[in-house]
Amino acid sequence: MTETPFDGRQVLDLVADLLPVLLPDAELDPAGPIVKLHWSRGGLTSSAEVGLAELVDRCREQPHHLWPRTVDDWLRAVVDEIGIATDEHLYGDVVSRQRATLRRQGWSAGRPSLLAGLSVPFGRYFEIVFGLQVGSGWHRLTQVRRVMHGLHLPDRPSGLELTLENLAGLTLEPVDDLPWSVLSRPGDQTVGMALVDHDRHLPNAGKGRGTLLAVPSTDLLAVCPVDRREDMQARADSFARWVAKSHDEAQDPCSPGVYWLVGELLAELPVTLDHSPAVALPKALRTSAWRRFLNR
Repeated sequence: MTETPFDGRQVLDLVADLLPVLLPDAELDPAGPIVKLHWSRGGLTSSAEVGLAELVDRCREQPHHLWPRTVDDWLRAVVDEIGIATDEHLYGDVVSRQRATLRRQGWSAGRPSLLAGLSVPFGRYFEIVFGLQVGSGWHRLTQVRRVMHGLHLPDRPSGLELTLENLAGLTLEPVDDLPWSVLSRPGDQTVGMALVDHDRHLPNAGKGRGTLLAVPSTDLLAVCPVDRREDMQARADSFARWVAKSHDEAQDPCSPGVYWLVGELLAELPVTLDHSPAVALPKALRTSAWRRFLNR
């Protein structure tokens, strides 16, 4: 039996049927294809053009009989986004409150949503997730709400730039009685982003034999120096246990991993806390390797 070719116009017909019910002030432009939104809540009046390519692609991957439910759910999600966007405006200028947070790779995929969120990969182990600061909290941004706020326009600063500028005042602080230091601002989900611009925020971390580091929570980045003054294996094992405990106790955990930053290379080291040694150090970081290196 030959499958019926996908026709995106049928999806747009479903949108046209449901718009008067769910978004009576909206207009469909099939040529875009876009939906032109107009809304007014309290003293706020706004408008935006939201693309339908994401919805059409979602339907393309589904059986035809699921399309009506998919379109209905998607439009209801857009209605919810209007409410969220309205609330976000109550906290002041939205553009200046853009922020980004560092998450372990796959974090976004573990939070399925009808509307695509804003995130980009950062290396092999992390992803950057974009959002808005709302009071003391943080809202993850979706592509739809980004357009509603006009944050997609070319004259707007990026959340990445604003986040890194906001971290400029942070400095590494030593941890009591331990041979490592931390960047920390309790409750600030953007602190881990210092890793993204480590040349500025951790200027010596990648030099020489590099540095062990960890981002156990979004508001904490720990840096453990690599040197020959102590047994590096014992230090790495102790660091890994401290990282695991910090991750377990974090209000907003990021990664329990221990990473080695050397030059521009970031590598996750294997960690098994119930074995000794707990951290599988690369050859270049073992004490014996240090001695061979020094005796050349």
